Amino acid sequence: MKVMAQDAAAKQDAGRDVRTEASMIKVFATEMATLVIDRAMQTFGAMGVTKEMPLQLMAQKVRTMRVYEGPTEVHRMVVARRQMALWR
Repeated sequence: MKVMAQDAAAKQDAGRDVRTEASMIKVFATEMATLVIDRAMQTFGAMGVTKEMPLQLMAQKVRTMRVYEGPTEVHRMVVARRQMALWR
């Protein structure tokens, strides 16, 4: 993730278009955060879904993150469309 962000930042600094990279970073980051939080909740069992643990709040925030900058599926389609254009 860090390397992806650094690469996108370097391209942005050079004045290049980074929409594809931004979409890839957004998809990767939100999917990974969802996976990590879900596994943590599974590890803690019933305690993982209570309000006594921060995991429940994190899960809510990650869920909204997956939507407010555009649904993950839309970002995947953007990346796929741009990659297909490069192959033509």
